[in-house]
Formats: sequence, structure tokens, C-alpha cells
Amino acid sequence: MLQDQIFDLILSRFPRKSDAVDALSLLLNTGKDPIYRRMRGETILSPQELSLLAQHFHLSLDELILGKTDLVMFDYNAFSRKIGQFSDYMEGMNHDLAQIRKMPNAHLFYASAELPVFTYSLFPELMAFKLYQWGRTTWNLEWLRDRPFSFDIISQPVIRECEQMLKHYMSLPSTELWTAQIMDNSLAQVEYHVYAGGFRDPMEAITLLDRLHDWTVHMKAVTTAGTKFIIGEAPIAAGAKFNLFYNEMVYTNIFALITSDVGRLAYTAYCTPNFLKSSDSRLCDYTQNWFDNITAKSTVLTLASDKSRDWFFHEITQKIARKKQRILLHIEDNR
Repeated sequence: MLQDQIFDLILSRFPRKSDAVDALSLLLNTGKDPIYRRMRGETILSPQELSLLAQHFHLSLDELILGKTDLVMFDYNAFSRKIGQFSDYMEGMNHDLAQIRKMPNAHLFYASAELPVFTYSLFPELMAFKLYQWGRTTWNLEWLRDRPFSFDIISQPVIRECEQMLKHYMSLPSTELWTAQIMDNSLAQVEYHVYAGGFRDPMEAITLLDRLHDWTVHMKAVTTAGTKFIIGEAPIAAGAKFNLFYNEMVYTNIFALITSDVGRLAYTAYCTPNFLKSSDSRLCDYTQNWFDNITAKSTVLTLASDKSRDWFFHEITQKIARKKQRILLHIEDNR
């Protein structure tokens, strides 16, 4: 019965049945007893209630009624929250991450051809540059149109939001797949803004490259330890586990899969850094199978893989060094 399927799916999102009842009581604006009667099938859900539950819990009624279908329901953060300030994006990210952290035994599977978005927050300078870049391109923020980049582009409240995002990420165990091109986009963006006169002070580009080098040093240490930790701290056994794979033949878009004891969520970048989100079981299955198949054919860089890990991070640092030399020559030639 459709109603039974709907409540089974909703109950799977909560650690306890009582939590689901509380949420449904609030959503449907009714008492707990009417919720239990609906769960037992004694009261039939009205069309309005069906619609509300499907929208709120992102349930595909097509799939439940028709069976197999190619339709997948997504949330798109750019529709639910228009970005007018950097804080709008950061607050949305932190809201999602806070909800994920409440999921028991949550684990992040993350694949990317760019630096993981959370790790820009290891250094405020890098996060400032990425927010500026997204603000000028994807979000088309009017107040940035004619403004060159400088490190004071983000306020202290936004920096605190960035630190909170990093805290969420550092507490979440993850298995990640990176490619050889992971640093390329950031380096190209820095170089472009240097040549286009996009820095208030061109030497800030050199600072950014130094922070990218520091990022590489720290993420190599995290990979070596197999445990996440903040700069300036030491890895501890109780820290969130970090497992990194490298594949030279794969160039993937940015996607993430969250698994937990109470459900799964699939994310994919769309008009970066905006993202689509779905709890569709078939999509989550497909994403997990893809990730498992690719990592089985990839090189593990965590813990014991000294030679492969050294080579991978050495390649990144060499790219940064070459870019730094080119930009320094350009700055010197244009003084």
C-alpha cells in the first residue's frame, strides 16, 4: 500500500520512531495520536498530506506508484537560498553539514578533480579567494563587479562560518578520490587574476600560492596519519578517519555520498559551487557502486603507501613552485 511505503521511507530517516512522530506532528499540524492512526492505516492520508510529505521528505511518488522510473528528485540549493552575500552560501553549507553530523555513523564518500571545498577553510586566504571567485562568476554579485581581490574581502563573521564548516568536515570520517589535476583549477584562477589585474596587490597572489603549498603539506600529513586534524594540532587515534585514493585516468565532477544508519544522501556539483542533493535510493546505490568500482582500480595513498603518496604530493608542490616562478617573473616585468 502506498501509505505504508511512504511511512516506511520516512521512518528510515530517523533513529527512533518517536522522533519521526514528533516531526510529522509538527509538519502536519496535528497531535501524535492522529499520526499513529495514519501509520497504522486507520486514517488515510489526504491528497494535500501526501503532497506535503512527498515535498518535505523528497519522496518520488512516481517511483512508488509506477515502480521503475528514470525520474530522480533533487533539491537545488541555489533555488532555496539566493546568494547575495558570502554568508548566505556558508550558512547553507553549515546547515547541511550540521544535519549530517546528527546522522549516526555518518560517512562521507567524496570524489573531486578540485581541492575539496571544505579544505579551503584550512586557510582564510584560500577561502577568501574562492568566495571571491564564485561571487564574480557563478553568483554574479554586483558589489564585486569592479572590485579587485584582497584578503579583507571577507568579514570576521564569514571567517567564523568557514571555521565552522571546517570543524564539521574534520569530525566526519571520509573516503576520498582525488585526481592528478586537483590543484590545476586553483592555480589557473590565481594566474588569471594576476594577468587580468584582478589583485589589489599582486603579491597577494604569491601569498595564495604559499598557502596552497601549506595546504599540500598539511593534507599529506593527514593522509599519512589516516586521521583528520587541524593545523597546529597532532593527529589522535580518536580523530575522524581519512582514506585517500588517487586515480590518474579518472576526471570526475565533484560529488559526495553520505551514508549512515538512518539513510543516505547524494550530492553533485551543479554550476559550482552550487549543488544538487537527493536521497533517491537508486541514485545512492549507483553512486556507491561507481565509487567502489573506481577506488578498486585506484592507488591508495593513506597510511602505508609511502612511495605513491610522496610522488602524488610532490607533483602538486612542483606545480605550485612552477606557477609561483612564472607569476613572480610577471610581477617583476610589470613593475
